[in-house]
Amino acid sequence: MNRIAKSIVFATHCCCAVLLAYALGRPDVLQAQSNAEVSIPAQQDPAPPAVPAWARRKDGTMAHTRDEHATPSTKQPPGLYVAIGDSITYGTGVKQSCGPFPTQPVDIEEYCPDGTSYAILTAKGLRKAGIAGSFMNVGIGGAHVEQTISEELPYLPANTTIVSVYLGTNDSRVVRKLTLPISEAVEQFEEQYEKLLSAIHAKAPQARIVLINFPNQKYLADPKRFGDDITPRFDATSQILDKFIDDHYPKYSVVDTICNPSTYDPAMIFEAGVHPNEAGAAVLAKSVLHEILSPAPPPESCQWFNSSKAGDLIHLP
Repeated sequence: MNRIAKSIVFATHCCCAVLLAYALGRPDVLQAQSNAEVSIPAQQDPAPPAVPAWARRKDGTMAHTRDEHATPSTKQPPGLYVAIGDSITYGTGVKQSCGPFPTQPVDIEEYCPDGTSYAILTAKGLRKAGIAGSFMNVGIGGAHVEQTISEELPYLPANTTIVSVYLGTNDSRVVRKLTLPISEAVEQFEEQYEKLLSAIHAKAPQARIVLINFPNQKYLADPKRFGDDITPRFDATSQILDKFIDDHYPKYSVVDTICNPSTYDPAMIFEAGVHPNEAGAAVLAKSVLHEILSPAPPPESCQWFNSSKAGDLIHLP
């Protein structure tokens, strides 16, 4: 505050003190006030940032209760694995998701030794292999790509070494609500997805990025829950993501679920054909770990869909 402003504040303060002193019949207060140093209230600190969506209860407070294990110990192997995604990454569909997670890396064996989501199982495998001893799960139920950029990426540490990205199902649902033709809608989805990957590179330039395409929900999603109109949207979004991921290999590691027969096995699905159950999560984690430990190009085609075995497993519309 400059000298002129301080003088104005001092004058105003003294004027108010004079009026109050005479009103109370206490001129001694006036004398004491004149000899006192004017105290200017300090500016308050800004409010702390809101609890991220992936780490909050319904009332908005922090949800995790295992903070005593939040900081990884020095005994762990180096490396940090971060799981980005939607409810499947969060752990919906399994008995023990251990979410919401803290806003800092954890030792998964200390924090959640009994976790059964694909992200947790992947983290355990990477820890055992000596590749990444620390883990963060920033997945948000219902997240689409644009939301992921704004609500998950701000918490991606710069020292992240491995990132998995499992998104797309909810973008199909968002696409359904648009008035755009399907072709234009999925084109926007592809642009957002590419923007997401660029943002990950900017935040964690040394991270290895593992992309997971999602099964073609055209064959899995319950039309009673999602509506018949979403079927072509699921189909288009799934195929455009599959092509995008394949076209960008080997820049990114690829985990192909759209061509994996077990992905469509009813025994692997939790509900409504969207979330894998614990068996499905284990299969997915195994696929992610295999790609990280033994990289391989994605299949060139899905001939399995044309086989007679497909009809035995897929919930055909």
